[in-house]
Amino acid sequence: MVTTTKTSIAALAVAVLCWSHPAGAFECPRPEMASPGVLQETAQDQQALSQMFAGGNIEDKIGVAVTTLQKKYPQVTDTELVNYLVGGYCPAVAAMPGLSDAQKTAKVEHFAATLFELLSEQKL
Repeated sequence: MVTTTKTSIAALAVAVLCWSHPAGAFECPRPEMASPGVLQETAQDQQALSQMFAGGNIEDKIGVAVTTLQKKYPQVTDTELVNYLVGGYCPAVAAMPGLSDAQKTAKVEHFAATLFELLSEQKL
């Protein structure tokens, strides 16, 4: 049986993949304004997340980030996690030198796919 959360993640996956194919240059989404369903992290928290993702071993770093956020926000949804973590990973990719826009898009897509897989399989 597919849960509402899993359905939401699948729908979000499609949205992320569509978003990640911009007509112009590679761009990251702007942080969302404070509202229900949006993690309220500081700019410093967001920058620290991006710096954490700048290195390798992304799967382990996703696990650390998810665990940290779930402890800080016990009621956090998978959708909120996905939005925040993709938003944190994108600036790390944007800052990577020597990558084409297509390569940056591919990295964000791979990250999102890994995140969706880990959350859906509840490996975190």
